[in-house]
Amino acid sequence: MTRLSQSFQNLLKCISLVPLALCLLSGTRSRSADFFVRADGNDSAIGTSRAAAWRSIDRVNNARLKPGDRVLFESGETFTGTLRFTPDDAGAPDNPVIIASSESQPAVVYAGRNTGISVENAGGISIENLSVVGAGMTNNAGVGVLCDNTLTNGPMLEHLNLQNVEVRGFGKQGILIDGGPAGFRHVRVSHCVVHDNLFGGIEIAGRLSWSQPGCSHADVAVAECLAYDNPGDPLCHTRHSGSGIMLLQVDRGLIEHSAAWNNGYANGSHTGGPVGIWTCASKRVTIQRCESFRNRTTAADGGGFDIDGGCENCILQDNYSHDNDGPGLMVYTYPYESRPHRGNVVRFNVSENDSRRSRGYAGLWVRNDNDGIQDLEIYNNTVVAGAWTDQAASIYGEGLAACLRNNIFFARGGAVPLRVEKAQGTLRFENNLYWREKAPVQVLWDEKIYNSLEDWRIATGAESLGGKAVGLFAESKLALHGKEAFSRRNESLRKLPTFRLSPESPAKNGGLNLRERFGPAFASQDFNGTELSASGPWPFGAFADD
Repeated sequence: MTRLSQSFQNLLKCISLVPLALCLLSGTRSRSADFFVRADGNDSAIGTSRAAAWRSIDRVNNARLKPGDRVLFESGETFTGTLRFTPDDAGAPDNPVIIASSESQPAVVYAGRNTGISVENAGGISIENLSVVGAGMTNNAGVGVLCDNTLTNGPMLEHLNLQNVEVRGFGKQGILIDGGPAGFRHVRVSHCVVHDNLFGGIEIAGRLSWSQPGCSHADVAVAECLAYDNPGDPLCHTRHSGSGIMLLQVDRGLIEHSAAWNNGYANGSHTGGPVGIWTCASKRVTIQRCESFRNRTTAADGGGFDIDGGCENCILQDNYSHDNDGPGLMVYTYPYESRPHRGNVVRFNVSENDSRRSRGYAGLWVRNDNDGIQDLEIYNNTVVAGAWTDQAASIYGEGLAACLRNNIFFARGGAVPLRVEKAQGTLRFENNLYWREKAPVQVLWDEKIYNSLEDWRIATGAESLGGKAVGLFAESKLALHGKEAFSRRNESLRKLPTFRLSPESPAKNGGLNLRERFGPAFASQDFNGTELSASGPWPFGAFADD
């Protein structure tokens, strides 16, 4: 397993220590009954006290639960089987059925070769403080926690909560929340640790066809989650596998303070590939303050973060990507996507040492293979390319309408800061910083190489704003790591000691104030949460100047 930083290890230790009192037990919610399950219980007992506890998962499955009921498995004990919940067990959004451990130490649901917990066509369910374990990636054929809405003529089901759940050892996804045409509304997945599952980590996805508009799920949040060592299925050749955290067909979604690493290394797809943390065919999804690193692929992709095909008004901000096989920061739309790809934003992120497997990828990689990408804003990102790629940023411009401002594109080891192919769309480069370590700065634009900013500006109109020359070919003097990046997360991620311009940098205080110039839709804080100037200059890159 990839070495964890101390902050990762501390979080793993703390997952099982969150008191049960925090698990939605406060407030004015009324309860119908508490049912206890213990290894020394009796399935013929009434179940409503620890002295008269049930013994097995089968007994829980045969019960008919009501809104407010709690099923409490004895902490530290192991229970074998698949927990199943149907519409007869559904709770209410403000009064859910709760499945949890009796105390802080998680109980274990051991599923063997099957699915661990199945919620079918039921909302109002909260699963808390459990460890769900399969027989191992190659011995199990199920999903760790499967929540599915298979109804074809109903609305979205209301309220799903997964909190403090560890999932490992399954042949499919660790956590899969699915539905089609309607799925779930108000979904919360928090403080979950999902690892060593063959097909992937956390996936919230819909089953609408690519030609259908709309989203299967709404109001979805994934927070404080870890997804690692989910390799992908080498025998699945028809679709990608091995992603860490993925939202597909979600309207109003959030992924924050989460991390994905060492996923995707056995993906069997011959075309598409996995990504650490990403969204696709979604609307109004924000991915922020996450870390994605050392994710792998055997084919395409294998990157850190991605706003993929058919996304509208999605935001990728304040994230740290490093040492991934594929692109660090990716925006892409694929040939068969019928949904519009427009209004997305990539801002105040860091990519370091990405694109390790394919020289054609980059730290920032943008490409349209469909009807176009419209109104894409990319600003104040810091992209540092290593020796294993040919460019820090790669833009495939056909059908692309995008503005790039205040970014740092820094290339090391022979790479160039920027490559643009098929510059046929509406591309605007305004006040970016380009630098190449130990070699003259070059920009590759279609079949031409520009060795000076002025020549590039005259030939293409790039780095010009309101008739004024902007942008820099200049040494950024960034404070960087050594050869290998290191791992941080959560609040410590916002205090990265690197990637800042040194005091002698010619780029200090050289960024455009985008809020002042273009309006309040632009961010007001940098990667660290530092307030940006209301009227003065902004920084180049992801960090405000000290």
